[in-house]
Amino acid sequence: MVRAMNKILFIGSLSLIFLAGCSHFDGRAVREKNAKEYRSNLVSETNEILSTKQSFGLNDCISIALQNNLQVRASQIQQKIAKLERKVSFANFLPAVNLDYTSTRWSQQPKIMSGGSPVAMQDQSIRDITWQFQMSIFDPSTWFLYAMHQRGEETAQIVTKYTAQLTVLDVVINYYHCLMLQQELQALHSHLDAAKELEKETGQLYSQGQVVEWQYQQTQVAVLSRQTNFNRTDYALKQAYADLLASMSLSPLAEIQLNIEQPLKEPNEPLENLVYKALIENPQLQIADRNVAIEEEKVKVALAAFLPRLTVFANHSTTSDSFEVPSALWSYGFAGTMTIFNGFANINEYNAAKERRKVSFIEREQQTLVVMLQVLKAYLNLENAKDEQLFAGRSFDVISKHSDEIYEKWKQGQVQSSEMLNMMAEKDNAQMEFMNSNFRLQVCIATLQNVMGITDIQSIDEKKNESKKH
Repeated sequence: MVRAMNKILFIGSLSLIFLAGCSHFDGRAVREKNAKEYRSNLVSETNEILSTKQSFGLNDCISIALQNNLQVRASQIQQKIAKLERKVSFANFLPAVNLDYTSTRWSQQPKIMSGGSPVAMQDQSIRDITWQFQMSIFDPSTWFLYAMHQRGEETAQIVTKYTAQLTVLDVVINYYHCLMLQQELQALHSHLDAAKELEKETGQLYSQGQVVEWQYQQTQVAVLSRQTNFNRTDYALKQAYADLLASMSLSPLAEIQLNIEQPLKEPNEPLENLVYKALIENPQLQIADRNVAIEEEKVKVALAAFLPRLTVFANHSTTSDSFEVPSALWSYGFAGTMTIFNGFANINEYNAAKERRKVSFIEREQQTLVVMLQVLKAYLNLENAKDEQLFAGRSFDVISKHSDEIYEKWKQGQVQSSEMLNMMAEKDNAQMEFMNSNFRLQVCIATLQNVMGITDIQSIDEKKNESKKH
């Protein structure tokens, strides 16, 4: 009966393994399910976030992005993985304990022939339990591998910070791109109104025979041209909104209202100080430092391959076999392994590790030059943006005074409505350039902060905590 039950259990186990290996995967059904669930969840989350305010400023967008951005979340998971891998490597310093259990039953009790008759040599059913203890007492490579994982964990932390900084920069660029296009759309609307008014006046002149047909048609083409430019900018603005929402990990199909914020302050330091600060704070250089340290540890690991590995072990065995005396035994000992010759593989690996270390030094120097160049370009772009802001501000002031003068003449009937509308369009265009120069200045400041590695990713949380306290 017991034998039959064992056969049934064995056949049942094989059947389960076979069925598990032959499971069917419907790729299209999985894709359709995921698409439906993802869209539903994304729309729900987007509506929940966007319903909290009527309009969003730069800090609001950055805060949402840092909480939801998929790349930030992925880097945080990688940071946790690096921490776990470091803990795994630490296990090499601790003793390893294993428990083995074996239950064996023979169809008949094993016997041997002795004196012409069979004599039992062991029980028909035997259960063995073995405890195994093992610990490395000398293996330098474990120390160096643990140090490598420590640097890897530090690198993952820096990558998480750098990913958040890049996310902030991406949001800043998309946010001000939307505001620039908003200003441009307003200016184009003024140009379109002026063109329509000119078309209306020209149509009246054409009906009176004071202009020819092609002149009237020319004004119609001008209206069509400005309408096309207006529509093109409107499409570009919708795309910019989608880019901003995507950088915040929200649905790009949603609608968002923005209010103007210019919170970034330009650094008031000479270029030399900015470069030095970038060489200290830039995350890419901090990562390069740890890559150099990891390669140095790899050289030590390759060198450790020439040394012996020493371990101690102890085993405790227990058996139910009544023929074995004693039924419980201890065994312990000492083991050592050392490579004498492996075709010079360890020597070549050591030399290769030293060359890879040289490469890491060169890559760090190359990255240092790249950072210095990025800071220089970002600084010059910032200075140029400041000049453009000054020029745009002065131009707007002059055009505003001219516009006020034309407006007074228009009220007195000294100028036509088309001329007045053209002047208003010119003023709107100057205002657009002035506002956009301010927005470009903010983007240049954010870019400089990013290449220096000083993008503030904590200020949002600090402001939230302060608001909760008040």
